[in-house]
Amino acid sequence: MGLIEDRLEEAAETAYSQPIPKTLGARIRFLLKQEKGVSRAEAARRVAETIGRSQRTVERYRDDEIKTAKPETAALIEATVKQLWQPIVKAKKLQAAITTGGIKVDVRGKFGFKSPKGTTNDPRYRRLTRRLDAATAAALYEAKEAGSSEQDLAQIVANGLAADYFTDGGTRATSLQKVELTGIDHIRFSIT
Repeated sequence: MGLIEDRLEEAAETAYSQPIPKTLGARIRFLLKQEKGVSRAEAARRVAETIGRSQRTVERYRDDEIKTAKPETAALIEATVKQLWQPIVKAKKLQAAITTGGIKVDVRGKFGFKSPKGTTNDPRYRRLTRRLDAATAAALYEAKEAGSSEQDLAQIVANGLAADYFTDGGTRATSLQKVELTGIDHIRFSIT
């Protein structure tokens, strides 16, 4: 994996901003909700098997009749909830980033330009922190999943920065044809 690919994966992994449910009852209700297509009793029975308690105890946890569990049971419930919770939150955050919100990038690398007047002979280092639009975020994750090269991923980032920063959405530097990003020293993405 390349630097950009690693950083995209890191951004997806750190997108968990929603904490898991706090109370025992809320955690049990979450686990019960994950048991789809079965009756309430069957869902309670499956959760009971997972945590090593009786179906009736799970139902009491659900109804907040029992508000605390033994430490080992509480730890097992917490671990099970975390295992199921984080992929859901991650998927929602990633979906929001590629459909509406975009992705924030902090990059330091050499930026070169092409325009009808010619190209820059000496790309220079710049450090930029900008929000890439949703289309660019979607293109980045699609290219990453397709196994694109590091150079292709860098060009997608450069295209996004060209639209957002260098041409400011088409209001300046209108003759700019292409921005190239090479020599990346630092890059970090964040999904918020």
